[in-house]
Amino acid sequence: MKKARLIVADSENCADMLYATGFNASDPFVYYAVDGREFVVVSQLELARAKSECHSHIKVNDMDDYFSKSDKGRGLKDLVSKVAQVVGVDLWEVPPDFPLIYADALRKLNYNITCVDSLFFPQREIKTEDEINKVIDAMAITELGMKRAIQVLEESEICDNCVVWHKKTLTSEVLRAEIEVELIRNGASPFHTIVASGKQSAEPHNTGSGVILANQPIVIDIFPRVVKNGYWGDMTRTFVKGRASNEVRLAFRAVKEARDNAKAVIKAGITGEQAHKVAFDTLKQHGFETGQKDGVYFGFTHGLGHGVGLEIHEEPRVSPRNKDVLKIGQIITVEPGLYYPEWGGIRLEDIGVVRDDHFQCFNTVATELEIP
Repeated sequence: MKKARLIVADSENCADMLYATGFNASDPFVYYAVDGREFVVVSQLELARAKSECHSHIKVNDMDDYFSKSDKGRGLKDLVSKVAQVVGVDLWEVPPDFPLIYADALRKLNYNITCVDSLFFPQREIKTEDEINKVIDAMAITELGMKRAIQVLEESEICDNCVVWHKKTLTSEVLRAEIEVELIRNGASPFHTIVASGKQSAEPHNTGSGVILANQPIVIDIFPRVVKNGYWGDMTRTFVKGRASNEVRLAFRAVKEARDNAKAVIKAGITGEQAHKVAFDTLKQHGFETGQKDGVYFGFTHGLGHGVGLEIHEEPRVSPRNKDVLKIGQIITVEPGLYYPEWGGIRLEDIGVVRDDHFQCFNTVATELEIP
């Protein structure tokens, strides 16, 4: 049975499409691969740009060439049907998120469709040196955002247990805007930047709102996407403007040690489960337990890390559920955290690439808790 592979999506939101083609487009288009050759089909509007930006081995076709003057339908569904008829295969392999409307159009023409239930491009897990450098560049922009946050906090003062900047009460919204403007200025798009203070920081994905409180933890998690190539950066720091409580100071010290201990053991051949356990055991040795009370989880409540590349969360997962070994060239985060609803949370996140005998960390911003 002759088969081909098919993606119909925009590459701005579909990492597989961007990986396959190298062409960044906000409107959906067609990619297919058959007999060792790869093709894209785009509208006349995108034809010249696709020819200049697609990977050199890809043949770029004009969608108008698939239709005759008498054809009534010229939408994307009609294009998919026309492409299938031209290619003439029995079976189409598609990714898990392939739109049902296009699958139905192919089935109506008696083509077989099979969904690849694993990674459509498994090679995406292992980054080339060019991809590694793109993530390093993304991290440089990410750190500019973090440095801007530190600068604002350093310029701020404390008044009535609140943080004041330029004579106005500093809020999560204002500090987030300062971070995100810095990211945009340097060529990256921000996405849901987290600036959560006080008890809000006990919820790992709470983006934060309202007044930033003095003498309490402020979790700042920045994860922008570079506009020109689609690669992501990701880092987290936790600060206290003023003086941290003894409990927060001890938690910070434990999380920092957990992160550093995990980074020290990560290399090719260790499993995601083993790396996670190093951080988990470190936190436990410091007396910080993980569990659940009255339906609320506390302690180290998430995995140690995740892959980063053309998606902010991709394979591999560095967690108790991943018994597979880490491989040379995988880019992962290392981000242990502690979360207690009574006082808030601490998270510290670095990112780097797995090498044969070590973890090459990309971060340069220091890990400091208190900002006076």
